This record gives sequence, structure tokens and C-alpha cells, in this order.
Amino acid sequence: MVRRGDRVSWNYRGSRSYGVVTGTGGNKATITGPSGGKVTRVGSPEDPVVRIKSETTGNPVLKRQSQLRKAPKKKKKD
Repeated sequence: MVRRGDRVSWNYRGSRSYGVVTGTGGNKATITGPSGGKVTRVGSPEDPVVRIKSETTGNPVLKRQSQLRKAPKKKKKD
């Protein structure tokens, strides 16, 4: 189970993307994408919707928990 603040990864267009969980739970969630379109994800009690902030773009992302993997914390640059 992922929690708020966890770093996660998911597969997007054949490559691995990373982000930080900003919210969890719920069976349905909707966000406004960067181009202004609405994105909705429907989950279930066993596979809830997770809100994520993408590390690459800073945009909000919605995924079901089953689509995510926990990722190691990002290393700090000296």
C-alpha cells in the first residue's frame, strides 16, 4: 500500500516515470490535465485511485494502486 509522500514509479509509453504520492484512496477521481482536458480514473476498494505529482513535468497524475511500484527515495545532489 502506498502512502502520501511515497515515491512511486509507473510505466508510461514504454518507459518508467516517477512521482510523489499526493493523495490516496477513493473509488473515483478527476483532474484537469495540462492541456485543459479532464482525466478521470475509476478504482475500487481493493484497487483505489492514487494522486501523484510527476517528477518530470510537475503535473498531477492519476493511477490505480495496482499500476504503481514503490521507488527508492531520490538521491540528493551535492
